[in-house]
Amino acid sequence: MGLEISEEQLEKLIEAAAGGSVEDFRELYEIYSVPVYRFVLGLVGNEAEAEDITQETFIKVFYKLKKLKEPGFFRFWLYRIARNETYQMHRQLKRRGEVSIDNEEIGYYEFLPNENEGPDPEKQVMSRELDSVIRKAVLSLKPKYRDVLILAVQEKMSYEEISKIVGRSVVSVKTDIYRARQVVKEKLDRYL
Repeated sequence: MGLEISEEQLEKLIEAAAGGSVEDFRELYEIYSVPVYRFVLGLVGNEAEAEDITQETFIKVFYKLKKLKEPGFFRFWLYRIARNETYQMHRQLKRRGEVSIDNEEIGYYEFLPNENEGPDPEKQVMSRELDSVIRKAVLSLKPKYRDVLILAVQEKMSYEEISKIVGRSVVSVKTDIYRARQVVKEKLDRYL
């Protein structure tokens, strides 16, 4: 999450936003917009698309928040909406014959900045190249593997949390994460 607040504060914030408080909704946006954007970016590999999907997600959340019965499930509900919005856009693009989120021909080089890059130019180039290979490997995964891997590795969610977002059993989530890691490892082994 972006800003750190207690679970109790978060629940009050969600309830107030659900009651129509634009300021409280804005605060929820401040807390969750960057993690949701990162998640969507990992799924689509395109910054502009990720921004659009993130905006659409929060618009949908704004209008549907009063229907959320359990404020404690907000985070899972939010990620599920983001995931659904991503796949919805994918289906629309596919119907129109535009570029798919699974298209490996696109260059996905400008994601988020790598905080591990040091001042050494050679290391920076090698780090960017490796990041590019990893991103391409992740983006080449089937969507059901890609979303659980991103939630586990990037968002550091537990199997149980991921299960609530994707609507599958914990065993299924564990299996999919394992398979996704194996595919990415094989692609990295070929590169290295």
